Amino acid sequence: MSIDYVEMTGVYSKIQELYKKTTQDSIIHRFLHPVADPTYVYRYLWGRGCRSLFIYYDNKPVGVVDVTPCGDGAEVAILIIDAYQGRGLGKAVAYDFAGRLKKMGFRYVLAYVSPENYKALAIARRIGAEIKCRDVCVVKYVLAEGGEEMCRR
Repeated sequence: MSIDYVEMTGVYSKIQELYKKTTQDSIIHRFLHPVADPTYVYRYLWGRGCRSLFIYYDNKPVGVVDVTPCGDGAEVAILIIDAYQGRGLGKAVAYDFAGRLKKMGFRYVLAYVSPENYKALAIARRIGAEIKCRDVCVVKYVLAEGGEEMCRR
């Protein structure tokens, strides 16, 4: 599987194009609620140090990985556009990015996942992440010893 990443932090037009290729269900899974204008959310995220990288598969943008540093850890979100879901791309990106984040010096990764997002939770279980669910599932994957400090959302 040939996956590549290109940083798109601050490029609002590209974010708009990508999210036009997603359904409201996918947007809800990404942001945990409906969002009319994702660029508004990205303005907030990017203002707090988030980096957004487009996922390219066969030289086509098929998703985005958002990485927000938070102490020794990072909050990470992955979105694959609807036309490319179910091909193993989310799983491939999760595995690949765990290694990249460890090399970047992060000790743990957090993700906030809807309990209805069965695909994301299955990936988290496969990689051995800790999952605690109530209204929202908090997924924690420790990359290095001592990755115990938690980000506050």
